[in-house]
Amino acid sequence: MKRPFLVFEDIGSESRRELFRFLGVTFMATRFAAWSPIMWIGLGVVTALAENHGAFTTTALLNGGVYGVLLVCCTVIHTLGHIVAGHLVGAPMDANLMTATRDVNIYITHGVETPRRARIARSLGGPAANLLVGLIAVAAWRWNGELWLRMFGIMSTAIGVFTLMPIPTLDGFTILKQLLRRD
Repeated sequence: MKRPFLVFEDIGSESRRELFRFLGVTFMATRFAAWSPIMWIGLGVVTALAENHGAFTTTALLNGGVYGVLLVCCTVIHTLGHIVAGHLVGAPMDANLMTATRDVNIYITHGVETPRRARIARSLGGPAANLLVGLIAVAAWRWNGELWLRMFGIMSTAIGVFTLMPIPTLDGFTILKQLLRRD
């Protein structure tokens, strides 16, 4: 298996540890997967510092920690979107591999070609879940003014839009490849 975009481990040779099963999907982790939440929290702190114009304060650090946890939640929502979409179209995900940077969906064909529509639908599942949750969070923020809801909405929407970009191994690339495929 080639190295997916933004994954630094060689997931073809890296050892994997099975963690649990959820909705028929086996969740596995590389030995570096524990770094992922730390990376997301670090990104949250950088975001909070930028929001605070670089002022290094206790509030900025606390907000950064919260933002990091929200980013982890966004990645979980993305994965759940793929799982649900795969089940809805009859082409479920076999496994989810957690790495140091991001999760990788694993689909095993079992000797049967997955229809184009099913591949597109399950690729849309993650971004659609992020976009939906992002819009709901922004609407909730507009209603009650909680800053963390605004940031959660922005982050979830940004992840949804980013993963729709036509970059190899991202959802947008898979969708574009399936749309351009000639049978």
